Amino acid sequence: MSGFHLVPVHGGGPIHLPPGDTVLGRGPFLGVSDRRVSRNHGLLENLNGQLRLKPTHFNPCFMQSSPADDPRPLQKGSWYPLRHGDVFSLLPGQFMYEVVAVGGEEEEEEQTASCLEKKKKKEERPVSPQPDVEPPPPPIGQDREQPQEEPEAAAPLHIEESEDLPTSLNKVCKL
Repeated sequence: MSGFHLVPVHGGGPIHLPPGDTVLGRGPFLGVSDRRVSRNHGLLENLNGQLRLKPTHFNPCFMQSSPADDPRPLQKGSWYPLRHGDVFSLLPGQFMYEVVAVGGEEEEEEQTASCLEKKKKKEERPVSPQPDVEPPPPPIGQDREQPQEEPEAAAPLHIEESEDLPTSLNKVCKL
């Protein structure tokens, strides 16, 4: 039988989701005591190997591609499918959970351990402050296959120490 676990992104053991509907919110199931989270904040539906989330409170639930991404608020009363590896939260950047699909007991333990290991590796990796953004399409009427100019080579970057700044800001970049 397959099912799902919620793994708290900021630490804690996996939380098994029983089949059927599970109310998410403040209380013992998730261990949340923050009063900004409603007792009926959202609803998870675990049915036939599929998992869905429906925010049920005016304070929304949030989805993220990864823990480092900006949270997207979800519309109250609408269902959102969740898959293995998806991350959702009850408040922006807080009470974040990663969805882990699990199978039999042995497979369940292996996948949970694998998820925790991946989470640890993600936390150790530096994250780029810039989002991956594709360039906008050319304006209508312009040929898409116009040759583009070669970018000029960037000048080498030199880093020097400066005595005038605090130690946390003591590196100055010069071109």
